[in-house]
Amino acid sequence: MPGFNGEGRHVMTSGSYDFTGYEVLVVGGTRGEGHTVASAFARSGASVTVTGTMMLRALYDTDLTAFDYESVNLARQESIDNLVGTIGHIDVLVLAASCNLPFGLPASEQAFIAEAVRSGLLGPTFLTTRMRLKLSQSPATGGGCVINTGAVAQWLELSSAPEVAQAQLVESTARAGEQWSGLGVRVNSVLQRKRSVLPRQYAPVAASSHGSRLAGDTLVRTQRMSDAVADAALFLASSGASRITGQTLRLG
Repeated sequence: MPGFNGEGRHVMTSGSYDFTGYEVLVVGGTRGEGHTVASAFARSGASVTVTGTMMLRALYDTDLTAFDYESVNLARQESIDNLVGTIGHIDVLVLAASCNLPFGLPASEQAFIAEAVRSGLLGPTFLTTRMRLKLSQSPATGGGCVINTGAVAQWLELSSAPEVAQAQLVESTARAGEQWSGLGVRVNSVLQRKRSVLPRQYAPVAASSHGSRLAGDTLVRTQRMSDAVADAALFLASSGASRITGQTLRLG
């Protein structure tokens, strides 16, 4: 397979990654953080498929020409099953689809979906479970790779407070990392660190989304959070992280 040497390792250049030959699925890759992650993998040579809830990619304002596109509704088992059926080979699964339930959904149905998500019968966890055997067939060093983002915690927030949902994601990531290692599948998460809210007069001056600022004698690089998540995802999918599983990276 292109991009892999005789030992199944992919080439990593200084300061960049080469994912040529990789098949990457970014769930929720049509906009925002997911789109940034999908674009980073595509620039690194991967064949990337993104998913959204609309039937056609043309309905999105975002430029999706660099990707294949599939429609999926993570609140519907049949939609998840249909997506799984369309995916052949997969090396990396990135879960970045926020929980956006239909407006005006009856409380009883929302409660049902919340319980199903908590039980792993709907949402990102169900999709990951359905993909595990395909991920286990990846020839990448360390095996197939699952990367959860903060969007997964949003699904858990259907039935839990935000802090509890993040704790649940950290726990489930550790558990899946241990359980799936025998299949040759790594599971890790990337979360933004929760910041305490300071009174306006004590809040730090906002940094620009790019560039740098001087803190004492230290030059601190600043970066958009979505770019930081994309960088973390590239690292976790790389051969340099082939022994890392069950871990949650918190980005400040």
